[in-house]
Amino acid sequence: MAKGSCLCGAVTWKASGELTPPSHCHCSMCRKANGAPFVTFTSCAVEDFEWILGEKNVERYESSPGLVRGFCKTCGSSVPGTTPGNNRVFMPLGCMDESTGLSDGRHLFVGSKATWHTIADDLKQHETYPSGPGMHSELPVFESVVLDDPTPGILRGSCLCDQIKYEVKEPFTVIHNCHCSRCRKARGAAHATNGFVPLDAVRFLEGEDLIVNFKLPGAKSFGQAFCSNCGSAVPRINKEAKVVGVPLGPLDDMTDAKPKDHIFVGSMANWYSIEDDIVQLKEGPV
Repeated sequence: MAKGSCLCGAVTWKASGELTPPSHCHCSMCRKANGAPFVTFTSCAVEDFEWILGEKNVERYESSPGLVRGFCKTCGSSVPGTTPGNNRVFMPLGCMDESTGLSDGRHLFVGSKATWHTIADDLKQHETYPSGPGMHSELPVFESVVLDDPTPGILRGSCLCDQIKYEVKEPFTVIHNCHCSRCRKARGAAHATNGFVPLDAVRFLEGEDLIVNFKLPGAKSFGQAFCSNCGSAVPRINKEAKVVGVPLGPLDDMTDAKPKDHIFVGSMANWYSIEDDIVQLKEGPV
């Protein structure tokens, strides 16, 4: 039995039966939807899945024909969705509350990998979909967005449904790979990768009225901002801390900026291991 929940706890679920090996997906759709460098999924047969609480709080967005992504409409966490034919349910491992016993896995869509992320492990890599249970090679490959006329010093980003667009006008002061349980829940991933800039360094060009800002109750400042239509993570303006947290996953322009460190590795997911040589901190940044 495997159980999971969203960041705010409004949505919970459980899965029984056989789970597929972890799939670390690097496609630009997953990066946009979850705001992470990659998203790790497992799946089960639809008859082995059950919503425990809050199914009415789940919003759904069909990102490819038959591929329906779920997200909590309160906190924006990625929650289980369904595959074409509605015969399997895929679940983000970052939102699982208990150990699934899964490890290793494979990397998918490495041809669409973010320029600022390095795959350092020795897991098998696939350019698109491999064959096997839970894979759907008949789905179209979602190509990374390529924008014309990049402006030096400006990074553009957008949500998955393309209704929210923005630009980051200053270099990141710092970029962290955060492994805390809150970030894993918020993004449904092994870790979040967030860059930080001053308050006036982000400008929304379209769709700002679609943004939902969620602040985690009881937290000093933690929260996330997301698109109410597709659930994609978008920059969050944190007036208390006087910074904007920018998830790197939804960026459309390539960047040479790299994460400075892995933070909160003491809370790291038990199904993930850090193989690169970036500095690791057990708790938050100094």
